[in-house]
Amino acid sequence: MNRFVIYLIAMFILSCNEERIDKPLKTTKSDLLVVEAVLTNEKMNHKIKLSHPYQELNGSDEPVSGANVAVIEANEKVYNTFESPLGSGNYYTEEMTAVFGKQYLLYIQYEEKEFFAVAGSVPVEPMPELQYNNAGDGLYRLQLNDSGGSPNYVDYHVSWLGTPECLTGELCEGRLVYYDLKTIDVNSLFKPDKEDFLFPVNSIVIRRKYAVSPGYKTFLRSVLSETEWRGGAFDVQRENVPTNLSKGAIGFFAVSTVLSDTTIITEKP
Repeated sequence: MNRFVIYLIAMFILSCNEERIDKPLKTTKSDLLVVEAVLTNEKMNHKIKLSHPYQELNGSDEPVSGANVAVIEANEKVYNTFESPLGSGNYYTEEMTAVFGKQYLLYIQYEEKEFFAVAGSVPVEPMPELQYNNAGDGLYRLQLNDSGGSPNYVDYHVSWLGTPECLTGELCEGRLVYYDLKTIDVNSLFKPDKEDFLFPVNSIVIRRKYAVSPGYKTFLRSVLSETEWRGGAFDVQRENVPTNLSKGAIGFFAVSTVLSDTTIITEKP
């Protein structure tokens, strides 16, 4: 089983330190288009991020602004997008819901080049009741376990805003993602060096479980195996990650069925 946890935000009391790699790289500017897009069955403005690959380790991506981006549902309905804020490379669809059983085409036109990707969703399995245990001193810890028999990942957002433990100036919320891809256990090889994520009673935990299609699973497994998470998945060394984008683009366009729930943390012995 693949149990790979990635902490996306430094969360709770102490910030997390990462060893910086400053070894110079011999690189050239790439015009590859990096696409990060996941549509879901949630009614919302879905985000599509466009950028160019990092040019150095520990660098930042270069936003791709001014592109024409659209999502086409089953060759019938076209959802246009808008960039917000301008210059960010973040594009949002019109309010829409990705329907299970339909195919979606992502169309991108940028600097006289066109890029395409096609994707559909798979069903999501039910989630068991949220598990957490008492870590002592009035704090609690999530128990992260595999869920169901199909590949998935679960996004946890925890907030203790409004509780007595939330002091002025502190970041009183956090997020983590638990990947359960039903493959080799890469967690034994790539353990994140992060502070333990603890939170007080009355915290609110929102879970979102994402079903993962076979192609998306292959992509995620490759990214998790090759990437130490630093806020983004693509730099100059990772252009060989599998993709479903047409020539000249990397990344992935996915459609996922999502199940969500909300739990308020109560006292446990």
